[in-house]
Amino acid sequence: MLRGKFGPTVISQGKRRAWDTISQTINASFPLVVRTGDDCEKRWYVLQSKAKDEIAAHKRESSLTGGGPPAKRLSQVADTVFQVRVHSEVSVTGLPTGIDTSMMQALEMQQR
Repeated sequence: MLRGKFGPTVISQGKRRAWDTISQTINASFPLVVRTGDDCEKRWYVLQSKAKDEIAAHKRESSLTGGGPPAKRLSQVADTVFQVRVHSEVSVTGLPTGIDTSMMQALEMQQR
Protein backbone atom coordinates (compact mmCIF):
# COMPACT_ATOMS: atom_id res chain seq x y z
CA MET A 1 0.00 0.00 0.00
CA LEU A 2 2.67 2.52 1.02
CA ARG A 3 5.04 1.77 -1.83
CA GLY A 4 2.36 1.40 -4.51
CA LYS A 5 1.61 4.07 -7.06
CA PHE A 6 -1.73 5.82 -6.85
CA GLY A 7 -4.42 4.12 -8.89
CA PRO A 8 -7.70 2.25 -8.53
CA THR A 9 -6.42 0.10 -5.68
CA VAL A 10 -4.07 2.60 -4.01
CA ILE A 11 -5.68 5.84 -2.94
CA SER A 12 -4.57 8.60 -0.58
CA GLN A 13 -7.09 7.56 2.09
CA GLY A 14 -5.64 4.04 2.05
CA LYS A 15 -2.12 5.37 2.50
CA ARG A 16 -3.30 7.68 5.29
CA ARG A 17 -4.96 4.72 7.06
CA ALA A 18 -1.74 2.70 6.67
CA TRP A 19 0.35 5.49 8.27
CA ASP A 20 -2.22 5.83 11.06
CA THR A 21 -2.04 2.08 11.70
CA ILE A 22 1.74 2.30 11.83
CA SER A 23 1.58 5.18 14.31
CA GLN A 24 -0.86 3.23 16.50
CA THR A 25 1.51 0.24 16.51
CA ILE A 26 4.45 2.43 17.45
CA ASN A 27 2.46 4.28 20.13
CA ALA A 28 1.37 0.96 21.63
CA SER A 29 5.00 -0.14 21.86
CA PHE A 30 6.37 3.21 23.03
CA PRO A 31 3.56 5.02 24.91
CA LEU A 32 5.73 7.81 26.35
CA VAL A 33 6.04 9.53 22.96
CA VAL A 34 2.84 9.86 20.96
CA ARG A 35 3.32 9.96 17.19
CA THR A 36 0.80 10.71 14.49
CA GLY A 37 0.60 9.07 11.09
CA ASP A 38 2.04 12.27 9.62
CA ASP A 39 4.98 12.12 12.06
CA CYS A 40 5.76 8.55 11.02
CA GLU A 41 5.47 9.31 7.32
CA LYS A 42 7.76 12.32 7.61
CA ARG A 43 10.32 10.36 9.65
CA TRP A 44 10.35 7.57 7.06
CA TYR A 45 11.03 10.01 4.21
CA VAL A 46 13.77 11.73 6.22
CA LEU A 47 15.40 8.34 6.90
CA GLN A 48 15.18 7.48 3.20
CA SER A 49 16.67 10.81 2.17
CA LYS A 50 19.63 10.49 4.52
CA ALA A 51 20.22 6.86 3.60
CA LYS A 52 20.03 7.61 -0.13
CA ASP A 53 23.26 9.63 -0.06
CA GLU A 54 25.06 6.97 1.97
CA ILE A 55 23.84 4.18 -0.33
CA ALA A 56 24.92 6.10 -3.44
CA ALA A 57 28.40 6.69 -1.99
CA HIS A 58 28.66 3.01 -1.07
CA LYS A 59 27.71 1.95 -4.60
CA ARG A 60 30.27 4.34 -6.10
CA GLU A 61 32.98 2.98 -3.82
CA SER A 62 31.98 -0.60 -4.64
CA SER A 63 32.42 0.00 -8.37
CA LEU A 64 35.94 1.45 -8.11
CA THR A 65 38.80 -0.55 -9.51
CA GLY A 66 41.23 -2.20 -7.15
CA GLY A 67 39.15 -5.16 -6.14
CA GLY A 68 37.91 -6.15 -2.76
CA PRO A 69 34.88 -5.02 -0.82
CA PRO A 70 34.33 -1.34 0.02
CA ALA A 71 36.33 -0.14 3.00
CA LYS A 72 33.22 1.15 4.75
CA ARG A 73 29.98 -0.76 5.21
CA LEU A 74 26.55 0.84 5.19
CA SER A 75 25.22 1.95 8.56
CA GLN A 76 22.51 -0.28 9.99
CA VAL A 77 19.85 2.34 9.31
CA ALA A 78 20.96 2.85 5.68
CA ASP A 79 21.16 -0.91 5.14
CA THR A 80 17.66 -1.38 6.57
CA VAL A 81 16.23 1.41 4.41
CA PHE A 82 17.94 -0.11 1.36
CA GLN A 83 16.56 -3.57 2.16
CA VAL A 84 13.03 -2.23 2.70
CA ARG A 85 13.15 -0.32 -0.59
CA VAL A 86 14.63 -3.20 -2.61
CA HIS A 87 13.12 -6.30 -1.01
CA SER A 88 9.59 -6.85 0.20
CA GLU A 89 10.41 -9.64 2.65
CA VAL A 90 12.71 -7.72 5.01
CA SER A 91 12.38 -8.14 8.74
CA VAL A 92 13.68 -5.55 11.16
CA THR A 93 14.26 -6.61 14.75
CA GLY A 94 16.08 -3.61 16.12
CA LEU A 95 19.44 -1.94 16.22
CA PRO A 96 21.88 -2.26 19.11
CA THR A 97 22.69 1.46 18.88
CA GLY A 98 19.24 2.31 20.23
CA ILE A 99 17.83 3.93 17.09
CA ASP A 100 14.04 3.75 16.94
CA THR A 101 13.28 0.95 14.49
CA SER A 102 9.68 0.44 15.52
CA MET A 103 8.51 2.57 12.62
CA MET A 104 10.44 0.40 10.17
CA GLN A 105 8.91 -2.72 11.73
CA ALA A 106 5.44 -1.26 11.36
CA LEU A 107 6.18 -0.31 7.76
CA GLU A 108 7.28 -3.85 6.98
CA MET A 109 4.12 -5.30 8.51
CA GLN A 110 2.00 -2.85 6.54
CA GLN A 111 3.69 -3.75 3.24
CA ARG A 112 2.84 -7.46 3.61
